[in-house]
Amino acid sequence: MARRGFFWFSAKWLSYRVWPAWIGLVVRGLLLLVIAAFVAWGLALGYFYFFPSAAIVAIRQEVAAKTDSLETLRTRLASLKAEKTRIAELDSILYRELTAIPPREGTSVVRARAPNWPQGEVRADSLVQYVERAQALLARQMQLEEMLHRLATRIAHLPRHRPIERGDLAAGFGPAYHPITLQVYEHKGVDFIVTPGTPVRVTADGVVREVSPLPFTESSYKVLVEHTPTLHTLYYPVDPTVRPGQLVGRGTRLGYVTRLSMARTTFLHYEVWRQGEAVEPLLYLWGDLSPDEIKTFQKAFQSPGYGLH
Repeated sequence: MARRGFFWFSAKWLSYRVWPAWIGLVVRGLLLLVIAAFVAWGLALGYFYFFPSAAIVAIRQEVAAKTDSLETLRTRLASLKAEKTRIAELDSILYRELTAIPPREGTSVVRARAPNWPQGEVRADSLVQYVERAQALLARQMQLEEMLHRLATRIAHLPRHRPIERGDLAAGFGPAYHPITLQVYEHKGVDFIVTPGTPVRVTADGVVREVSPLPFTESSYKVLVEHTPTLHTLYYPVDPTVRPGQLVGRGTRLGYVTRLSMARTTFLHYEVWRQGEAVEPLLYLWGDLSPDEIKTFQKAFQSPGYGLH
């Protein structure tokens, strides 16, 4: 009998209508092994999930810490982006406010260049620089606000406005001829030609220190206002409406102008005293007069003129 190969047996098995019983047993055994493997894998996974070892617990804690750190970084990045937008707006507003005032002669405004970052992107290596820049801008803004507050407080006590709304300057600060004796005397203020009854307004915030009658008159007074311990203003002849110790703000009515019998016309005399000495009042009237007008008046009053009183 000749020897037959493997394919002869395979062809013979395929031609059988009913397969041998041991083939079904093998298939069932393989299925049982696969099911047992999945069950064992599920049991092991459940055991290590509910009863983890120390190493697995450490790994879980490390992963959770990294996840929390990532969420913290994302939150911080979002807050930094929002803060960047806010600081950019504040910087723009502050720059517009500062550049609204023309610079002095010989100075120039230098505008800081913004970093060239792509739109919508904040590089990780520039976060520290950005935070430093934000802190510098906030510190600069606080310093400017404090400086502006100090300047506003000081300016409120500077007599930078006219004591009357309307009136021509007739006599300036310095030497002048007396209208009666024709002798040269030191005129310690400026005189405004006005009509009788013109309201007299205080030129800056302060407190009334003195309301006293003028010599040789019955109805005219002089009013002394203290703005700072070293800065005072004096007004006369006035029919006063204030009393000593009264707090007054700029524009408060001190009284009304009265006529002196020995004067050539009705006028208001106005003086500014600094550290116990009379100074040029025109230098303080920059709130109402331009620098060119102040120079024009000073030039006109350089030579002695005829005083009004």
